[in-house]
Amino acid sequence: MNKLPFLLLIFLFACNSQNDSEKKSDNMIHGNWSFLDGHGNYNEAFFGDTTYVTFNFAGGLAPVYSYYVKNDSLYSNIDKRKQGLNRIARFVWLNNDKVILITEFSKDTLDRIQDSKNTLQTVDLTADSAVFFSALKQRYENFLVAKGILTLEEIEQYKNDSIVPEDVINSLKE
Repeated sequence: MNKLPFLLLIFLFACNSQNDSEKKSDNMIHGNWSFLDGHGNYNEAFFGDTTYVTFNFAGGLAPVYSYYVKNDSLYSNIDKRKQGLNRIARFVWLNNDKVILITEFSKDTLDRIQDSKNTLQTVDLTADSAVFFSALKQRYENFLVAKGILTLEEIEQYKNDSIVPEDVINSLKE
């Protein structure tokens, strides 16, 4: 039996697998991310292949911007005073799911959103805003608990009895 076709298939599969992993690593920022900005606002962002969009409760849905990544830098057309895509930020990768994004104005730690159901990537906000906001609220609560900002008990107490945690009240007085 001729083994050449079988070996050729294995070789082609191995080459394709390597190319797929190289493509994935070219754009590590691709996907859904959450972070607190410098003002303490919870944000979510989706980085597609060439565009990204962000959302937060204070500003709502931001316009869609073009971008590309080169080495440790993010280039975008967010600054309308300049033509084309310009360097706006630097990345410091902590791991595949956590990156520090450093701009001239801020330094934000982005955490990859693991459950990408009903995110900026998958929901049309004009058609399904209730679905998006329900999922966003749950992701926000999970984010606050994961960061140690609130406990599940404090969230439930606020939902059930409108009791604001004591440390939050004290921080507002300062």
